[in-house]
Amino acid sequence: MNRLPDSAFLHIAAGGEKDDEGLTTPRSLRYFPYRDSKGEVDLPHLRNAIARIPQSTAPGLGAEKMRQLQDKARAILEKQREPVASDETKGYPPQPEEDETGALSEWGNSIRLADEGAQASIARWVEMVRSGTHFGRDSERKVELTDDDIRSMARGYQTIRNERWFAQGAAVGYNHAAIAGAVDPDSTRAAGRILDVEVRTNEDGGLSLYGLVQWTEDARRRIRGGEFDGFSIEAVPPKGARSKKTGEPLGEWALIGGTLTNEPFVPSMERVAASEKRNTGMSLNKLLSDALSLGERNDAQVLAKVQELAERASKAEALAEALGSVTADRDTLKIKFDALEAQEMERTLDRACVDGRISASERERYHRAVTKLGEEEANYAYPKGRIPTETVGTSGTEGDRAAPPSIEEEVNALAEKIAGETGLNPAAAFAQAMSAVLTDPNKLAAYEAGSAN
Repeated sequence: MNRLPDSAFLHIAAGGEKDDEGLTTPRSLRYFPYRDSKGEVDLPHLRNAIARIPQSTAPGLGAEKMRQLQDKARAILEKQREPVASDETKGYPPQPEEDETGALSEWGNSIRLADEGAQASIARWVEMVRSGTHFGRDSERKVELTDDDIRSMARGYQTIRNERWFAQGAAVGYNHAAIAGAVDPDSTRAAGRILDVEVRTNEDGGLSLYGLVQWTEDARRRIRGGEFDGFSIEAVPPKGARSKKTGEPLGEWALIGGTLTNEPFVPSMERVAASEKRNTGMSLNKLLSDALSLGERNDAQVLAKVQELAERASKAEALAEALGSVTADRDTLKIKFDALEAQEMERTLDRACVDGRISASERERYHRAVTKLGEEEANYAYPKGRIPTETVGTSGTEGDRAAPPSIEEEVNALAEKIAGETGLNPAAAFAQAMSAVLTDPNKLAAYEAGSAN
């Protein structure tokens, strides 16, 4: 490693010097090797670099630099992709169903669905969404996603991973259960985790966002059994997505999850079951050895290492699964709830000023009273008409009229009512309110059009 030229590394940190051979010293300033001593791309090291860059603490690597390095590494990897071997060359009969796209990348070698054991833990690349104009069954629902939107989702997910919104990756559920208001563990358990994303071209000439999904054993069984064969994303548009580290606008789409479904909104996408027929194009021994940094080992040594890791993880697996699912559901709803809660508080303060309860200089004090006591109790201390207000119009009631409430306002108001009457927590009350309001087809269409914009 120390004898490799600087050009064999993706990143050279500042502060070093060149030795007599033109190599940076100290050698510890060189990060992410991806070429061997002959100058040829070393695929295992390149893939390892792509995975390690977001977690790196190397000097000079900010979020933007990390994205640039990953883009560079992925571009190099794209150039190294090789033609896929057919089933006949592998020594077993062709599969009865092949991937419809016909454009299998390095992830594209077919494997038998009967393969079990250690292969069951391998993540799969799944097409999650694609660009284009998409309509619902009633033709009134319309969503437009540009190629830039797809790229934005990929960039946004890298930011989400860097900020560690999720312990493993965004959760994939079943039939949008959490968004529909379900809170029971059975309905909201995770089917998998989105470990990484990648933008690819599709046969329609647009772009698709693929996700590297680590399925649970139950989800794999249900997919192989034909219970689910479609995929839909759950994402927040740029105008509503904010950083969890700074609270500032994220500036990108925020991919916060996905769901297995049998009626995806976006048509023509690859079947989820097709992903179960693809592997990485290398032997299982090689794949696991690279992932576990074992070097060249025989099958028995690799399997022994896998067994060791499985035993160490078995006790924590159930708890981690339950905690991850609850956390993902909470985070999804909290993003929407926080935004609506802030809007409602502003309207409450404005209303108190109009009613003459407070003056403009008392907004912060009234805000604290409402937050601590609730609006009803706070209004006892700040009665209507306490502050003189000027009339508007010739009769004192004319003038600008308030605009009708938006869908978000209706959802927020109903959520507050549900929480007060049933005792549900804010997130559950919000989910139930959204489900109730959006049963109106016209409101649903307006809400989806607003989200797409």
